[in-house]
Amino acid sequence: MENNVGKGENETLLDGQLQTFYQVNRFISSIRNIDELLGLIMQESESAVSAEASCIALYHPEDTKLHIEFANGEAGQDVQSLTLDLGQGVLGSVAVSGNTLRIDDVDLDPRFDSSVDRTTGFVTKSLLAVPIQWQGKLLGVLEVVNKRGGSRFSENDERLLELVANQAAIAMENSRLVDQMVISEQLSAIGKMAASIVHDFKGPLAIIRGFVEILADSNISAEKRTRFSNMVLDNVDRFLEMSQELLDYSRGSLNLNRKPVRLGVWLGKVTDFVEESVGAANIRLHTEFNFIGLIEMDEARVRRVVQNLIGNAMDAMSDGGDLTIATDLKDGTCRLSVTDTGIGIPHSLRPKVFEPFVTEGKEHGNGLGLAIAKEIVEGHGGNLSFETRTADETEGLKPGTTFIIELPVKAALV
Repeated sequence: MENNVGKGENETLLDGQLQTFYQVNRFISSIRNIDELLGLIMQESESAVSAEASCIALYHPEDTKLHIEFANGEAGQDVQSLTLDLGQGVLGSVAVSGNTLRIDDVDLDPRFDSSVDRTTGFVTKSLLAVPIQWQGKLLGVLEVVNKRGGSRFSENDERLLELVANQAAIAMENSRLVDQMVISEQLSAIGKMAASIVHDFKGPLAIIRGFVEILADSNISAEKRTRFSNMVLDNVDRFLEMSQELLDYSRGSLNLNRKPVRLGVWLGKVTDFVEESVGAANIRLHTEFNFIGLIEMDEARVRRVVQNLIGNAMDAMSDGGDLTIATDLKDGTCRLSVTDTGIGIPHSLRPKVFEPFVTEGKEHGNGLGLAIAKEIVEGHGGNLSFETRTADETEGLKPGTTFIIELPVKAALV
């Protein structure tokens, strides 16, 4: 009969341990915030072993101390935020030894530091403290205090808390790895952003420097001096516009200065600006302007979009080719397209074309251009899309890519 009773008690204990184990696992799988997770693990441990209070002290390598960051029970708020030296009190002793410590009567154990009890008024009678370790490295200590009902913590309680401490260690290590990955990705993104800014700024800065050096020559004519001075000013404006776009993009804001613009005149300035560089790259420039009327837009921003598309088209035609800029009007929408006879966009890259830092096959930028371009066009209530063909899918047609800017045109402006 006694054996049956003992067997039943053991099964009940085992069921309770399994329930705690599963509950902690549920916490780990569903909660990403490590502070919230450790707080719940501590409370679950306290409940599972019927303790009056509990705490988790985490080890901080930077000051080689234990910091009580989670505490529950009558004196929980007073205990939380206390700092202990390694070797100080029960928590410090467990941290140094790396072994579980179960004390039935703290008054008889010299490792117990009663100063906390004197400060808080809490009376500690018994306790159980287990180290939280990962591959021999100290992460912290989990402690439960005073078994309810006046009894003592058992070996089963000890085994259960060691199991929970192992789960806590796994959760903490996973959190550390995730944080490390996030930081790594953030640094990578910052590096790519910096590279993009430097690379994109090199263009206008190089042009400015070149023209300033030419202007220093006293032998050039007044006509050329005026022309080159205007080119310098244009590139300074371009530099400032790029800076503002990057700031707006990083802040997630887009301030557009929209006003009626005569498209034909505006496009003439855009093509004049790129004509020399296009010709130098052995690329033939064609224009098919079927709509040259008024359109309401931020001319500086949209000019940067078109210049970016032209730059990408030139990158795609490293051996020369044909570049066509065209416009038409259909159903109240202006379509402005930039077409190249380059190699086309690879299949693998197409879903990511408008994502930041996509750079395959590009020389004159590091991947922010199209992301910002799409944001600018959509900020006008428009759309930026593309059509492309590579050599393996031309079906008798030439490979190449067309980027299409669609902008709404108010009826009063048509």
